Amino acid sequence: MSPSSPTSFPLSVTFHSDWGVTTGTGVAGGVDSVVEKDERGLPIVRATVLAGVVREQSLLAAQALDDGDPGGSWRAFASALFGSDLAPRLVVFSDARLIDPPADPADLIHEVVSLSIDEKTGTAREDFLRIFERAGACRLRGEVTLSDVDRDGRPLTWSDEQRDAAELLLALAGLLVRAIGSNRAVGDGVCDVLIHADHEPGDARAVKDWCRTQLGRWKGRGAPQVPAADAAAAAAPVLKASPASTAAGAFHEATLTIDLRTPVVSYEVPMSNEIRSLDFLRGTVLLPWVHRLITRTVAQAPGASEALVQEVRDAVVNGELLVSDGVVSYQGERGLPMPLVFSSPKVGQGATSQDPKTAEGEGDEKMCVCNRMRAEEPENEVHKPLRNGYVFLTAGAKGTPALIGRQSTAHDAATGAARDGQLYLVRALPAGLSLQATVTVSTRLYQRIGEQLEALAGTGHRARLGARRLSGTFGETECTLSAFVPSTAPQMVDAADTTIWFTSDVLARSARLGPGGSLTDLLAAFERAGAPIELAEADGTRFNAGVRHRRVDSWSAASHQPRATRMAIQAGSVLKVRTAAPEKLAALAAVGIGELRAQGFGRFVVGHPLLEKETFTLRRLHGEDLAPIADGAAATKEAQR
Repeated sequence: MSPSSPTSFPLSVTFHSDWGVTTGTGVAGGVDSVVEKDERGLPIVRATVLAGVVREQSLLAAQALDDGDPGGSWRAFASALFGSDLAPRLVVFSDARLIDPPADPADLIHEVVSLSIDEKTGTAREDFLRIFERAGACRLRGEVTLSDVDRDGRPLTWSDEQRDAAELLLALAGLLVRAIGSNRAVGDGVCDVLIHADHEPGDARAVKDWCRTQLGRWKGRGAPQVPAADAAAAAAPVLKASPASTAAGAFHEATLTIDLRTPVVSYEVPMSNEIRSLDFLRGTVLLPWVHRLITRTVAQAPGASEALVQEVRDAVVNGELLVSDGVVSYQGERGLPMPLVFSSPKVGQGATSQDPKTAEGEGDEKMCVCNRMRAEEPENEVHKPLRNGYVFLTAGAKGTPALIGRQSTAHDAATGAARDGQLYLVRALPAGLSLQATVTVSTRLYQRIGEQLEALAGTGHRARLGARRLSGTFGETECTLSAFVPSTAPQMVDAADTTIWFTSDVLARSARLGPGGSLTDLLAAFERAGAPIELAEADGTRFNAGVRHRRVDSWSAASHQPRATRMAIQAGSVLKVRTAAPEKLAALAAVGIGELRAQGFGRFVVGHPLLEKETFTLRRLHGEDLAPIADGAAATKEAQR
């Protein structure tokens, strides 16, 4: 087993009766309670459910291994494995999905009628007829993974002893699970949960025999400690005296493609009981994973010196490794945030047009767009500003990822029941979505580790990204890095009349070194970077700027508290400017402006041709265009209409 590599165990769930993990919601005029389904429309056991039932039984198994000692080593091992309020869990469950799904999801799901009985009369109570969904007996498969990083993102290495102890505890806990889902008291949800490296789904005897063998091996021995990051990984990076150059040709770039296998939550400010996702994945999330991947690859390379590993470890603080935001892509093209100087006519005033329907499709919905920086608002038309979505230039289209919602409730660890007042909604980027980001390394560093970087190209790497990723239900992705190429040479910039289009949020320091965000702070940031700009004067009713602000919040896993709120200039903001250093301004676009540039903030393009147009049309994309729905899910969706 290589250092820092994740360790996984197969998990199988075999149901012997009707079952259902319900969503807590129903369909108006139909069933009162529906079961959880995946993107294919098939019933599923969410990772959070599996983690809950296995955790509960693991504590019982640990108590037995400790001979009833509440302070025993196995109890401590189980508590550390499943985490606490102060420490994240070190074991992650995936959703359990059907092994052999039927061609039609409706073949597996049926409806059941239920009555409520009056205790006094012994007869059915009036107005208490319920119809709910149930799934039939079937087998599902999932996975249990031991984390390869600690709460601070430092790599963890599981020894054979630690791995075997974790597998034994998980296998015993799975064998103790008797039922899953709702209506267990009346016989629903009876199942076998098997967790073992080498087992066939449903072969409980093989897992029991293996557990007996392991119990004989561990008899009289305490559980080991969970792994901890070594001192070298915990060492602080060293800042060089001279920062990396931002001159043309000083960087190499690669495209990072992120394919979402499950929904992903990109942290935004929670709204009451709603956990809402951004419509992109911040570089703040991507940078630690990319940095760990490159560091691990260099460390494992034959003949790699300690000095070289330390150099890669220090690359972020020295401006030699940067990762942009992950933005939705369409047909392989990365989207650009909608410029805030664009507007379109309101509904009923030529806002959209519909092409004739064809045999293959429904026709393309198109919208007229006016660039208010180059043209005035047309007479006899009332326009509305375009403030969200992404532009795909090659396809001539615009679209926004459609977030999906999942309702959940927090559980009381003491009672195992739902907590009062803890119902919440999670809105996430959907599975099937493809995002793209840019990974930038200095040419100097590329010359040192280019061979290792090229070894990563074209290979898919599993990664858990975003908020709530340890739940197992969210955050599973596959990331693929392209080959690195020299950064594109900056284009010529018109010093007297050019535009700056921000493709990510910008953090500009105020004069008091606090979180800024004003236009004055932004202009000062360009001046400090050696590329001073002046805002062009407005021409009549034409705009010289389109700027919005966004609150930026994040959570510190190390301190278990929210970080200080920052105010950022939002992606999509546009400035019409004059500059005395056009070459420097064009070169600066490769690395960005302002604070936290390594995390994707401050990226922009200069003099983009789209901002030179006065009017044009864009085809409107829908959620299914950006994240295609599986055939089963599409059929289910159509049946519900």
